[in-house]
Amino acid sequence: MTLAKPGSGYLEELRDFLAFLKNLWGVLAGISVFFPLSNLLLGTIPLGAYGKDDGIFDLLRPELISAVATVVTLFVVLATFAGRRRFRDARKRSALVRAAWLSFGVGLLALAAYLVLHQIYREYAWEPWGWGSGDPRKLLAEVPLLVAYVAFFALLTRAFMLLGMLEFFGRGKAAGRAG
Repeated sequence: MTLAKPGSGYLEELRDFLAFLKNLWGVLAGISVFFPLSNLLLGTIPLGAYGKDDGIFDLLRPELISAVATVVTLFVVLATFAGRRRFRDARKRSALVRAAWLSFGVGLLALAAYLVLHQIYREYAWEPWGWGSGDPRKLLAEVPLLVAYVAFFALLTRAFMLLGMLEFFGRGKAAGRAG
């Protein structure tokens, strides 16, 4: 009877995770974790503070929103990798492909919802209701935007992860050794 060295299971899991991140889809999934932070630099998705560049976020700062989105996408990567055993089952592979497409589609819908809500709030939310700067009622507008923003990045990352895991664990060598 041989006993495994303490911590050797963690090292093996880390090796599997790093091996996954080396393939194309794994690289895309890894990069997608940083998409929310890159939006702060590129400004592709409107995420401005109230009073700056048509921004609407007053109580929830854009930096906080990006940080929450980044943490959630990192969690999605780790949670998806933790369920890697299901990727070896040939019967479940087609369902996982559908799940990836569904994640991608719902993520795009979350982005569309974010953009529509952002535009509505920017045009109509503050003045007609008499909400001034710092008014806690602004959370009624900012929280749905936070949820839609985070959902977009999390679902996009999940789609990349599912496709990456299917490709990585679909190969015979990787599927046989990764656990």
